[in-house]
Amino acid sequence: HLFDFAMRAYLLVCLALTLLTQPVHAAVNEVLPGDYFPLSPGDTSVALYAFDRNLAGPYAGGQKLLDGNVDSQTLALRLVHFFRIGDTTVSTVFVLPWARSDVTPAPLAARLGAEAQGFGDLRIGMTAWPINDRENANYLGMTAMLIAPTGAYDDARVINPGENRWRFVLGGGWQKDITPQWLVELSPEIAYYGDNDDYLGNRRLAQRTTYAVTGYLRYRLNTVWHLFLGGQINRGGETQLNGVAQDNPANIERLMAGVTLFLPDRHQLILRAATDTAIDNGFRLEREISVRYQKSF
Repeated sequence: HLFDFAMRAYLLVCLALTLLTQPVHAAVNEVLPGDYFPLSPGDTSVALYAFDRNLAGPYAGGQKLLDGNVDSQTLALRLVHFFRIGDTTVSTVFVLPWARSDVTPAPLAARLGAEAQGFGDLRIGMTAWPINDRENANYLGMTAMLIAPTGAYDDARVINPGENRWRFVLGGGWQKDITPQWLVELSPEIAYYGDNDDYLGNRRLAQRTTYAVTGYLRYRLNTVWHLFLGGQINRGGETQLNGVAQDNPANIERLMAGVTLFLPDRHQLILRAATDTAIDNGFRLEREISVRYQKSF
């Protein structure tokens, strides 16, 4: 009887967590070193991303409530084309992701969904560079991105490749050489969320605005190898379920490190590792390994 009671209590906690917390809320746009360096008008870049992540939790109020795990793999294809409007360099971007996730242990998987895979939401955006000063290696870009609810979605699950809601992101990026070897990058972001009216069986999920800033310090070993160290701070994102506030901002802080390899014929490879150093609510990123291959034409 004690075991049955413990299991029922455990399942009730899992159910509550599906209503009170979301999977990790980090910056909506994944910013890597060099993303706000503008190519020349007429250039096109094609990039393939691969992410392998392990998330643990969930957490509430900074405390880990369950020993749950979410293992996820994501692939994404990104196309960027650069052109000129007047004297300003502008780019358009299209991103199509595909994701797969597995949840353990079984009681948590029963509430979140044991496995999900499929295409994610299509991203369409534009960046303009009001500052594009190659002589002084000083660049400032401003981005607007619309994310459409095109991805795979099951209203019986919490974790899905798609989010079944519109999202709009305003961001930017500043890159500046501070010495011939060292350069700094800073990218703020504000994201706005439409409602998901089909969350866990016709419930309405709303989310407040999220704010994020990503920064990198990069060191040029030579013209081929760059090393970088980065950090990210995320705030906001409280949710409402059928109009009831859940008081669950994620408040994530993340640490990142990696290397960029510049190959001949305008090929580029980036390898990055990341982990969360703090989180208030949701699932904590224990480990992330990401790779991006890019070719420019």
